[in-house]
Amino acid sequence: MEERKRAALEKSVCGKEKELTGWLTELVRIPTFVPPGENYGKIVDWLIPVFEDFGFQCERIEMPDDVYESKQKNDELSGVRANLLATKDCGAKESVVIYTHLDVVPSGEGWNSHPFETVIKNDRLYGRGVADSKGSVASLLTALSVMNELNWDSKYNLRVALTTDEEIGPYSGLCYFADAGLLQGDYCLCMDGDNEGIAIATNGVLNWELKVQGKSCHSSIPFMGVNAIEEAKVVMTELASLKKKVEVRESKAPCSPHMTEISGQEHIMPVFNVTMISGGVKENIIPPSCTLKGDRRYIPEENMEEVIKEFEDALEAIKMKYGIDLELLCKPGYPPMFTDPSNEWVKEVQEVASEAFGVSKHIIGVQGGLDVAYAVQKTKQPVCAFGVGSFMDSNAHGADENVMIRDLKDYVKFLVGLLT
Repeated sequence: MEERKRAALEKSVCGKEKELTGWLTELVRIPTFVPPGENYGKIVDWLIPVFEDFGFQCERIEMPDDVYESKQKNDELSGVRANLLATKDCGAKESVVIYTHLDVVPSGEGWNSHPFETVIKNDRLYGRGVADSKGSVASLLTALSVMNELNWDSKYNLRVALTTDEEIGPYSGLCYFADAGLLQGDYCLCMDGDNEGIAIATNGVLNWELKVQGKSCHSSIPFMGVNAIEEAKVVMTELASLKKKVEVRESKAPCSPHMTEISGQEHIMPVFNVTMISGGVKENIIPPSCTLKGDRRYIPEENMEEVIKEFEDALEAIKMKYGIDLELLCKPGYPPMFTDPSNEWVKEVQEVASEAFGVSKHIIGVQGGLDVAYAVQKTKQPVCAFGVGSFMDSNAHGADENVMIRDLKDYVKFLVGLLT
């Protein structure tokens, strides 16, 4: 960007700090935590007139009942699954889909301020969702305001998808948009995630549930039954071999420098976790069953069907060795994502982000999963994920989630630079 335009952008963004933090405060005040996700309609209805003032055509799009019943419904959810699609024809040759999610995780405990009332302290703004990812939404609104003030046109036609249920899955509003053909565009910018680097790769997610069968009896005569909890202990010990086998692999997608510094790993890797265990009826009853739950994160180079088969083969070996009765249920989550790092869209996003933040932003992969991976599998768009929060400092999903005001303003500059 030439020096004159850079100076004008800097002045405009600095002048809109109150507007930026004000919009973010209003977004945080609408408690869109999931489960249950009861206020989706409220936040969409609040956003529609704001986007219309910027010349967008807006649609409130609710996931149809039949789709919700078959792909998303569970006992934890309630309320309408409302989403927003805002489009603007700028007379450009190419179009970009700009996406992030409006839902947040529940507030949880340990906050030093009200999670749904923003507080500014030491140049940081605190509140649930400020980093993940309502800060990106507020930054986008501010970027549009800056473009209006400077009379700068977008070089892309704009299709903004602000959808819901990303935090709970497995079938979010964005997944429905993709299946319904609502994400037409040449490129995709995912504003979810952090600002450590330009993410072009994510892991896929496979949630699993394993029921270990035993036989109940009175606890005073345990030899008459089979203790399912003790059997589960054997299973977990054996699964450690599978974990070791899985976690020596690595993707060709590099980690962020901060992740490498913390973990020592240079590329994203698959993981196998046992994260939950439940079993037992009463202290004096030998437990008839024990359920293990966990997840398997798999790199873009792995295939979900092969991941499941590897798990099933390991369990079959355990059955053969110990005679333990096991029942596996696999629940696929979001798939992995990978965009060629040499793609021109990736290069453009990296260049603009590096200039806006004043530091080099590396091309990276991330260990987590994103629902945008499902979408771009359908649309075949090159996608970059680059958000407003910090992997190191924002504590997304935790107490006192926060974002630096400087990062919010730099993200506004990034969006304006990318679009104009």
